[in-house]
Amino acid sequence: MPLLGRVALVTGAAQRTGRSIAMALAKAGADLVVHYHQSEEAAIALTEEIRKMGRRAERVKVNLNDAEATTAVFESAVGRLGRLDILVNNASGIIWKGLSETTIPEWHRGLDETLHITYHACQAALPFLRQSDAGRIINLIDVDADALLAVPRLTPYKIGKTGVLMLTKTLAVTEAPHGVTVNGVSPGTLDNSERKPRLDQIPMGAYGTPEEVARAVIFLADPASGYITGSNLKVSGGYLI
Repeated sequence: MPLLGRVALVTGAAQRTGRSIAMALAKAGADLVVHYHQSEEAAIALTEEIRKMGRRAERVKVNLNDAEATTAVFESAVGRLGRLDILVNNASGIIWKGLSETTIPEWHRGLDETLHITYHACQAALPFLRQSDAGRIINLIDVDADALLAVPRLTPYKIGKTGVLMLTKTLAVTEAPHGVTVNGVSPGTLDNSERKPRLDQIPMGAYGTPEEVARAVIFLADPASGYITGSNLKVSGGYLI
């Protein structure tokens, strides 16, 4: 168990890819802080499942757009578990609109639910991660953002995720002296996605799974990956190479 004795916090952990990441971290030996905003029943079920595996688990509810509340909740959860070694920024919201149809409030919400919540979580977690001997931040980004590909029907979301990519690279530089690595994982189209490209656009000829994304997170979270920082690992089946 490469992460035995480590504590990980996953944002948006209750469902879908976040849940798969939290479960993979627990199977690798980590104790968990399960963050959620609205999916309380799913978060309760996940926390109980992790505890049945013999891992410690704390459940925290907070709107990550509230920076002060995020800091307070993270401090409380870390206090109960004693440390924090890994932050996985999975939470995000999506607005299916192009630029011409996007209202000003929707534009701000698109950035709030991608870039700003990631920044707030990083700021809240960094004081604890700097105390770890293998501090890790892993940000879920987007394969289109990695390729700087314009996707007009998802303008606020894609611009926000491109911002997360640049935040990842910047933090990798600023946190290196503190021993904290900062990397991204950019999923392609997953089999649970609402909308999918044609399979013939994906060289591997298949959609990805949340479990494959989770395995990439485990690789970057491993103490053995300590010389990798500022990277963005694409889990896309070759899409947009």
